[in-house]
Amino acid sequence: MIPVKTSRTYALVQLRAFVEATRDSGYRNAAFAIAELIDNAVEAGAEKVDIEILQDTSGNSPDLSIVVTDDGSGMDREVIALSLQFGGSTRFGSRTGFGRFGMGLPNSALSQARRVEVVSWLDRSEVWKTYLDVDEVYRDNITSIPKPKRISYSPKTKTGTIVKLSKCDRLRYRSVEQAVENLCKEIGRMFRHLLFSGLSIRVNQCAVCPIDPLFVRGIRKGPRGLVYGPPFEYQVRVPDSEQTSKIKVSFAELPLRDWNTLSNQEKNWMGIAKGAGVSILRGGREIDHGWFFMDGKRKENYDDWWRCEINFAPELDEMFGVTHTKQGIRPSDELISLLSPDIGRIARELNTRVRKEYADIKILESKHTRLAGPQRRDYLLEPPTVAVNAPRSSIALHSRRRITSVPIGGLHYVIQEKKSDAAAFYDVLINGREITIILNELHPFYEHIYKRMPEAASGTSREIPIIENIRALLAAAARAEATLEKPSHREIIHQFRDSWSNALVAFLP
Repeated sequence: MIPVKTSRTYALVQLRAFVEATRDSGYRNAAFAIAELIDNAVEAGAEKVDIEILQDTSGNSPDLSIVVTDDGSGMDREVIALSLQFGGSTRFGSRTGFGRFGMGLPNSALSQARRVEVVSWLDRSEVWKTYLDVDEVYRDNITSIPKPKRISYSPKTKTGTIVKLSKCDRLRYRSVEQAVENLCKEIGRMFRHLLFSGLSIRVNQCAVCPIDPLFVRGIRKGPRGLVYGPPFEYQVRVPDSEQTSKIKVSFAELPLRDWNTLSNQEKNWMGIAKGAGVSILRGGREIDHGWFFMDGKRKENYDDWWRCEINFAPELDEMFGVTHTKQGIRPSDELISLLSPDIGRIARELNTRVRKEYADIKILESKHTRLAGPQRRDYLLEPPTVAVNAPRSSIALHSRRRITSVPIGGLHYVIQEKKSDAAAFYDVLINGREITIILNELHPFYEHIYKRMPEAASGTSREIPIIENIRALLAAAARAEATLEKPSHREIIHQFRDSWSNALVAFLP
């Protein structure tokens, strides 16, 4: 074949096609895209990041825009233009922080919006601005970042950066409220370790709270997850280097006995149901979550009740197969061989423990009796203050809501039977709208009288079993105790109950 000579040259990149392709770079949602902007702020030493979701209702359809402001070190006129260049970065190839590829800002911004503006300052007296507009690139065949311009603006912080996304044609939020709720939840989970360490992130002035999928940290009251064993630590060699880096793997068990009775809706809202798997953290920031390194173990519903967390440093990106969008991993065979035996073994151990605990709970539930009669008639009495004001701590872990209402049908009453070394025949547990009467199986009255009472009437259908009357008596006593607000009064009742139970033993025929 005779080569054909040509003087025509071809651009390395067809800009319009490239911009359109990068808009489809695969960010799962707006939270992952905004996470890139938060990464940049953290890299710049920011202590506070404010996210605003704005709504423009002047047009035919309401449009949302996003503004991210930080108090980081800021950028000069040269760096601010570089920040919008694809591949442009002062930290390209860095393995010491979040950034590395120089694609984060333009890639993430354009995945959600057709226009991104950047404002930054190293000093309040000198503020620079530039932008990138997809429509202008298409219409005017723009091939370079617009030259930064000095603008009149009075920043609130000494240094900082503002990134504004407008003409957001890829956002899936239907309203500002939905956006705020989703971002608080997603960002609270992704940046939980940084939030625990003091980073402040707000969305529309609402503080983002750290959300720990292991349920070990960030829970002020009530049950929480328990760390399972010491963490595994692996020292591995950094690719193309003589240095080593550490991978840390931690496990936690969720409080199955306390949360098993939650409704499916509550379990979904808390992230218990369908939350099984491993949380992957790169430098303390979650980039993925899934069923990784399980050594062939299949996922089951039992696995919702334990969690795993893997933390690694950015220098191990090649081993974990981290992409430039930092929202997923493709682990190497070497890494799978290293981690899977230990993680798979612990996964099976925890699964077995959950199965056993479920079996124990079923046995306990067989000794639980709900009292329909007292609950049905409870509305006739004034609700006790302790029940009305007590929040449902079990579903208020990461919520600002306080659930304090008592159902119209009355308080819930439960009889639970279990062995106890206490002197009293019964004890009372008050948890919000539920009152549990705990009968002591070792007390002589229980052994000789209560457990021998028939559950059904022995005569005509109009007869009420004696045990129902005994339970009504106990429910009334427990409810009276629930009306006591002062600790000193409750202590007197406890003493009375012990004394009454001792006298009952003495008086039994």
